[in-house]
Amino acid sequence: MKFAEIIDRLNNGEILAREAWAGGTCIVKQIPQTVPAEVVPRMTSLPEAAKKMLTGTVSYHDQVLIMRVGNWGAEAYATSYLPSWEDIFADDWRTIDIEV
Repeated sequence: MKFAEIIDRLNNGEILAREAWAGGTCIVKQIPQTVPAEVVPRMTSLPEAAKKMLTGTVSYHDQVLIMRVGNWGAEAYATSYLPSWEDIFADDWRTIDIEV
């Protein structure tokens, strides 16, 4: 499938990958989330200086992650994903089927 077709699929919670990518590499859209102000000080994903700067909630939205899953799903690496022009013009996108 083409890149234009994957946006709705990401919004529907599907996991997608390109045939050209190594096994275990895929993208997902994070579920929008608001972290309450009282939880922010306990967040381990933010440096202390950032937590001190924040006095209210933190909202995560519209983020797509590229994940590299290894060891039969026991470990994974995830970071933000920005498609390359090669990804945008590729027609080898596919859905990864995982039983939930």
